[in-house]
Amino acid sequence: MILARHADALLWVGRYLERTEATVRCLDYAANSIIHLRGDEARVEIEQLVKTLGLESVAALVGSLEGRRQLFAFLLSDTGNPGSVLSAVSAVREKLRSTRERIPIELWEEANGLYLRFREFSDAAPPPERLQEVLLMVRRACLAISGVLNEGMRRDEGYAFIVIGRMIERSIFTVGLIVAGYTDPRGTIDATRMLRLTSSLQAYHRRHGHAPDPEGAVRYLLFATDLPRSLQSCLLRAEDRLKDIGATAGALDGSRRKVGLLRARLELGEIEEAMAQAPVPALSALHWDLAEVASEIAVEVVPPLDFPTVRSQYLRPGEAGGLGGT
Repeated sequence: MILARHADALLWVGRYLERTEATVRCLDYAANSIIHLRGDEARVEIEQLVKTLGLESVAALVGSLEGRRQLFAFLLSDTGNPGSVLSAVSAVREKLRSTRERIPIELWEEANGLYLRFREFSDAAPPPERLQEVLLMVRRACLAISGVLNEGMRRDEGYAFIVIGRMIERSIFTVGLIVAGYTDPRGTIDATRMLRLTSSLQAYHRRHGHAPDPEGAVRYLLFATDLPRSLQSCLLRAEDRLKDIGATAGALDGSRRKVGLLRARLELGEIEEAMAQAPVPALSALHWDLAEVASEIAVEVVPPLDFPTVRSQYLRPGEAGGLGGT
């Protein structure tokens, strides 16, 4: 058995770790693309990246992100932005610190080392000549943490909650990315961009052997069974881990059923049929369903108390009202 506070913390370790990787991939893409765009085109791309990450309401509070340097400061090291890389890295470290008796010492060392190396930037973006170095450092640290998780952690409830958190967060990001592609004000769906932002471009080329087209890229990101980052694969892994927890603790049955229903709708073609008629409403509804699943998992892990409590956990804008750590 696992304490509710440990389950909640490890669930959010998975979500914040996945969020860190997604944001760094977006920043890496921006570093190589925005510099070649004109002013108006650069602003549109910045807005699309913020939208993809679900940070529109947070960005509105800090004002317009007019330039490349402002975007990097906002997404990389702005402690006032709960969706920044620094905020996510800090959250991973704090959640792991509170569960050190349940995790390998190497996992704590990797997460703590990343935090210590990264916090030197405070609220300022690194100088342009160091940006790629910083992004590479964070990506390698995330890979090292993932390696320890996969190779050094016992397959118990704690491991299951981390995997569930990662798969749910990855699903929300992937569908949000596709929604942003369909609603791009430039009127085109950039298939290469979507695949790059999910680290799936090379896998797509190996599978299909040709340049990606929008419809093919969307189908690959949603339905591919051989792609770890596809929605189908993520829901299957989350469902398996929810079954493991239910078998040992008899918990999270409602969340498991909802994840299984979403997976079945993908496998049986229901979502694909809805997208053929109206892609944006269908995908937006799917995005909302995933957010509701994330919130229900959090509620089932830590049931709400009978009196109001102050919660500081950050949920992406638009997510159904979930719960997190205090």
